[in-house]
Formats: sequence, structure tokens, C-alpha cells
Amino acid sequence: MSKRIILASQSPRRKQLLDQLGLQYDVIPSNIEEVMPAVIDSQSSAAQIATELARQKAFAVCQQLQTNNNSKDELIIIAADTIVVLDNKLYSKPTSDTEAKSMLQSLCGKIHQVYTGVAILCFDLATSSIQCLTESENSLVSFRKYSQSEIDAYIASGEPMDKAGAYALQGMGACLVAKIEGCYTNVIGLPMPILVKMLRAVGVKILGE
Repeated sequence: MSKRIILASQSPRRKQLLDQLGLQYDVIPSNIEEVMPAVIDSQSSAAQIATELARQKAFAVCQQLQTNNNSKDELIIIAADTIVVLDNKLYSKPTSDTEAKSMLQSLCGKIHQVYTGVAILCFDLATSSIQCLTESENSLVSFRKYSQSEIDAYIASGEPMDKAGAYALQGMGACLVAKIEGCYTNVIGLPMPILVKMLRAVGVKILGE
């Protein structure tokens, strides 16, 4: 039985990271509504929120493929969700320039946490057997102090939109970062060490293993 790998995300950043593994895969984005609280009770629950959203995305794509797929392949669906946390407040994707400005002002000169939840769902279309693995990663990101004019210029570039915390580490947003502790690719949106471990656990060979 062949394995069909699906990336349940239209994020070009996650696609670029997955491309580095040299795997063949299809992109089928999940269209679930990402509902999360504005404030969390503890830092540990941030990982749970990100992981649960990733799990929901994977199952949504699986349901879509069950309906529209007549093959007998084994599906391996990769989903992820990234959130930024500062002082127990969640920073997801800004929906406006005003919201992006508020986020960047709050993060200025401070250390925040970035959580990414990863889900890998394996579904056998022939037998309807299902398995879902989930894990999360956490990194610390220190922002330097920057000016309001820098914030305005960065927002005018358009880059902050559709990015958790209103910045992109792999883009101009790197200019705002003073230090990172932990997994770099986690901050971009897909922690590669965890992903490789999870894919190997479901039988996908990477680097010969």
C-alpha cells in the first residue's frame, strides 16, 4: 500500500520547510475556524491549545479526503498551529494593521514564547483504521527595543499579516529579534526535529531511516 502525504496548510513557510525533507506530498489546507481564548490560565495550556488546533485541522482534511477520495492509499496528514504568548496573553494572526501594531508594541523589548502544536494523522482508506500523533514545541524569542516608526514601516510592508504575533522570523521580522532560545524552525511554524521524529514513527523514511 502506498503512503500519500498531505500538508494540511497553505502556509508557504511550512511548505518551504517540508520541501527540505525531499518528500513528495500534496497541499490540502484545512478551513477550520481557529477559535482560541484571549488569555490562558497557565503556560502549559498554550501547548495544549496549539496541539488541539493542529489535531482539528488534520481531522478536517481527513474527513474531506474520505468524502472525495476513491483510492486505497494510506493517508499521512501533517497539520500544525503556531501561537505567540506573552504574560499569559495569546497572540495569533492579526486581522488588521491596527491589531498588528498593538501586538508589535506589546512585544517590543520583551521575551515571549512561541508554541507550535504538530499533529500527524494516519488513515487507512481500505480499512478505515486511524491513528493520530500529537506533540508540541516551545521556543523563547527576545525582541529588541524598536521605534514606532520601525513598527509603522514593518506593517506597511505587509509582512506581519497572517503571522502569529505579527512577525515573520524568516523575513524582515528577523530585524526585530535579539535572541532565540530553542528550536528556530518552531518559530517559523514547523519544528523540524519533532516533525522528523513523528514521521519516522509512522513509517516515513527520512535521511535513510
